[in-house]
Amino acid sequence: MSEAVTVELRIIEQVFRLATTSETKADLQKAAELLNEKFQEFRRNAPRVEHNKLVIMVALELMQEVLALNKSLQEYSHCERILSSLLTEVEEMVE
Repeated sequence: MSEAVTVELRIIEQVFRLATTSETKADLQKAAELLNEKFQEFRRNAPRVEHNKLVIMVALELMQEVLALNKSLQEYSHCERILSSLLTEVEEMVE
């Protein structure tokens, strides 16, 4: 069983204290690190854009990545079902 812990993260120039578990603490810290890196990348590419707009741009890009990954997983799952069906048909033909 995982232990409840509190983690303090500095995310996009703000400090957050979040409840998590000992199992997911490292993942949460890594996610915050990646988010900060993405924000800094946008800041370097568009130094004059307002802070809030940059945050929205980062969020939008990350959501596009999530949607693309979800689509890939659905396509993979579809291919897996087709291959399973073909394998079943081949096995039935061999018997």
